[in-house]
This record gives sequence, structure tokens and C-alpha cells, in this order.
Amino acid sequence: MCAAAAAKKKTLEEVLTEHVATFANSDRPGEIISTCVERLFTDAVKEVFAPHGAFSAKVRDEIAKALPSNIAQVIELPRYNDLVITALKARWMDAGVTGDMLRRAEKAIDEVLHDDMIPEYISLNKLLDAFVEAHQEKATEKGWHLPHITITEGDGVRQRYVHILFDAEPESSYRAAHGLHERPRSDFDYANRISVRIQGHTDRGQEYGEVFAALLEGEPIGRHFGMTSKWKRYIAALYFGAAKLIIDCREGDHTYGY
Repeated sequence: MCAAAAAKKKTLEEVLTEHVATFANSDRPGEIISTCVERLFTDAVKEVFAPHGAFSAKVRDEIAKALPSNIAQVIELPRYNDLVITALKARWMDAGVTGDMLRRAEKAIDEVLHDDMIPEYISLNKLLDAFVEAHQEKATEKGWHLPHITITEGDGVRQRYVHILFDAEPESSYRAAHGLHERPRSDFDYANRISVRIQGHTDRGQEYGEVFAALLEGEPIGRHFGMTSKWKRYIAALYFGAAKLIIDCREGDHTYGY
């Protein structure tokens, strides 16, 4: 028994030879070679397309040649109304506006911003000019000389805020109609209000910032569905479209022209 067992026992060399032969005659060598070749080509392609490779440099050059000469203006093109509508819907959804109210709101903003572009900056002076123009006829009938506009600074320790409050009716007329003799007018007595978080200065040194709250004709802008006039479109662009408001005028700069 011992002699027979010894005869059957294989040396290490024989075992290795046997396994090598079996492996060589199988499909595995081909699979390994295929994997290595694939890796070789993959690495080569990665190297060619590497960000700092010669080929990538040529691609960048060709793209640069293909860019329009006025690339600065192209990059800074105004945002279109689909961005505004998306932001508006998100704000209303966050506020829990649903059902028929949401449908009316979406329809209104679509009508307001249809084919309009949202500029990067909006001039407060132009906004108030549009406000005056919209109320010119009524002002003529009532004999109003100028709208009442107040520009105040808000309370902020690290952040500067500016609030623009305005009504079509002059202050004297408003106070007489509402019996305000001694009591000062409250900010909440104004029909329209824009609150601005100042972010910087223009090249001309004028402050600009984002409008984070707005009141239109006594209603928060998110509930106002009649933004068809030019000045209201400006505010919609500022609040929903993220355009920046430039503070480029002062109280008393706007009159009804007579």
C-alpha cells in the first residue's frame, strides 16, 4: 500500500505543469489577454483626452476660435422667462399655494412674462418712471403734482438694507383723505414697497442688490395676479427673476410733469 501511494504522489513540478497545461488549453488566457488589451487602449485613450494632453489643447484652441467675438455679451445674456416661472412656482409651492390659486398664478405670470427677457440689472429710476407713467392720467384728473416716494435704510448689523415705499397719490392728498394730521405715516400705509438687500456697487458707485420682499397695491407679490403694467413687470423680474435693482435715484426725482 505504501509503495502504491508513493507511486501516485506527484512532485510539485508535475502539479504545476499539469495546471499550467490545463489553464493554457482553456479560454482563460484569451480572456485575460482581452482584458489587458482593453485596459491598454482605455489608458491610451484617457491619456490622449487628458485635460492637459496635446489633443485636449488642440480641442480647446478650436473651440476658442469658434466662439463669437462678443462672447462677454453672450455669456451675460439676460435670463428668459422660463427661469422666472420655475422660480415662481417653487416659491408658491413652498408657500403651500395649490389648486385653482396656483393655476391662476401660473397663468398670470406666463401672460406677464411672455416673450419678455429678464435683464441682469434693473434701474430704480426707470421702474419709478414706469410707475409715474402708469398713473399719469389719474394724476392729471386729480391734479396731483408728484407721487409720494420714500427711500429708507433698514436695520442691519452686517447687512445693509434699503426699502423703497411709493404711492401714486401725493403725501398731502393722502394725509388729508385719511385724517393724518399729527401721526406720522406708517410704512404699512404705503400701497407699494420693495425691500432690497444691498450686495455691492456699480462702476458708477451706485448701490445694487436683490429684492427679497415686495408689496404691490397692498398685497404681497406672491398673491398678486395683475402684473400687466410695465412697472409691475419690473418688480416681478426683480423678485422672481433674480434681477438686481440699482438704486440710481432719490426721493423727489419723479413728478407727473406739470
